Amino acid sequence: MSKFRLNGRMRQAAGIFLIAVILWVIVYAPTPLVVYEPGLTFETAPLVQQSGRGAGIRQTDSGTDKRGVFLVTTVKLSDAKYWQAIQAIGNKDFQILSKGSVMKGLSEKDYMAQVSKDMLASQNLAVEAAYRYADIPYKITSVGPQPDDDSKKIKIAASNVGGPSAGLMFALQSLNLLLDEDFTRGFRIAGTGTIDKDGNVGAIGGISLKIVAADHAGAELFLAPKDNYTEAAAKAKELRSEMKVVPVTSLGSAIAAIQDEAGINR
Repeated sequence: MSKFRLNGRMRQAAGIFLIAVILWVIVYAPTPLVVYEPGLTFETAPLVQQSGRGAGIRQTDSGTDKRGVFLVTTVKLSDAKYWQAIQAIGNKDFQILSKGSVMKGLSEKDYMAQVSKDMLASQNLAVEAAYRYADIPYKITSVGPQPDDDSKKIKIAASNVGGPSAGLMFALQSLNLLLDEDFTRGFRIAGTGTIDKDGNVGAIGGISLKIVAADHAGAELFLAPKDNYTEAAAKAKELRSEMKVVPVTSLGSAIAAIQDEAGINR
């Protein structure tokens, strides 16, 4: 009985084919995983607009020599390939999770719809919190809070920022416009946190990744929800960042923290 044997060329071809299959699996094959990594950082000023009577849209800029800005930090979520899962083992700035734990049984389409819904609700709450802080009369309509004075109308155009975590920063930028005051005090300020109509700031996910994004964007101050503060401060220390992380519990405490950093007596 003769045995089947591969000659040299056939063994070489089989080896190349096997390597190609392994590479395809590692680089392209779909997985039941998603990867979180530091995302983009946006200035809030171009995203938050106020309608003025006969003046169209106006923006408030810093009156200091050093231009202050509020920054929204984000995380990037994408389908994970096997090579990313392997890379994440040695990279603290990557977080690998199962799709099921993130989407909680929703289809990708329904999950994205929920993210968009949360984003819109967060923007409306940010505007409402700003109106309440500034003591501006308003009413709730089908399109969100609307001020009695049309010149105080705030519109947030931030379709690229998903989820509810930008609420605090949008509320701060809204106050810059409504009260015609530079609440940045000339600082480059990043931050995150959900917000309710009363201005209370809530915890969010992915805080360490947002610290990385803020540090890369050159932020000097980071406003972190109190429940996220320990993790946020530890990440900034790990990065040896010069950025100062401060805990906040509300819109008012965020403003107070910025004033303290600027040396303004309260």
